[in-house]
Amino acid sequence: MLRFKNTMIIFAIILTLLLALDILLPVNKWIYAGIILAGILLMAWGSGNIRSGFYLKSICNGNRDKKEVAFTFDDGPDAQVTPMILDVLKEHNIKATFFIIGSKAATNAELLKRINNEGHIIGGHSFTHHFFFDLFSSSRMIREMQKTENVIHSIIGKKICFFRPPYGVTNPPLAKSIQYMQYHSIGWSLKSKDTIIENESLLFNNLSTGVKKGDIILFHDNKPWTVNVLGSFIKFLNDRELKVTRLDKFLNIQAYAY
Repeated sequence: MLRFKNTMIIFAIILTLLLALDILLPVNKWIYAGIILAGILLMAWGSGNIRSGFYLKSICNGNRDKKEVAFTFDDGPDAQVTPMILDVLKEHNIKATFFIIGSKAATNAELLKRINNEGHIIGGHSFTHHFFFDLFSSSRMIREMQKTENVIHSIIGKKICFFRPPYGVTNPPLAKSIQYMQYHSIGWSLKSKDTIIENESLLFNNLSTGVKKGDIILFHDNKPWTVNVLGSFIKFLNDRELKVTRLDKFLNIQAYAY
């Protein structure tokens, strides 16, 4: 698997050899341009593909041999939609993981308590979910992570270990921040696409045709159309004997340090 550090070493060696060769035999400038462009494209691919593991290891699926999947929800807690999501999960006795935005948790403390009290896991998803979060310095990322962790701890008394990068974007500053905070970076293997698919039939079709054993499934608990699809999808999984397992048990990793 490609890794950022090793890839950069290889690119540096290639460029050094070309520069050495250029002393003896002029090298076409377009060769340099092509190598640099390839490096830029590779880094962009690594940033945008959380499953690549290019900058850091993100856990994106569980055991593919077990008939289990895990539900995860991003971008809450939402005062309107999250309670409806929780009602559906409670009805079907499903435990999920909520990757929350710290600023939203601070203004929805009772809702965060409900998530915890009903047996779900809470993880971090930055404090602001800023559009340019992936351009932040590692120190600024760490401040956002720590602020979110402090809010969660003040409400439920637990120190989180799970973090999902905003937009699923990874890069060297994020890798440094994750390591500093001693978090597990959690990705996904199946996107519900509920941020772009509002039609419930299309949303259900995307989930039902894409789901496989061992999937970590990404939903959002701030999209009202997700609520109605959720119950139907749970029934679909039950009919195919695919069990929904809470993420910490699914991965055999502790969700909280204490």
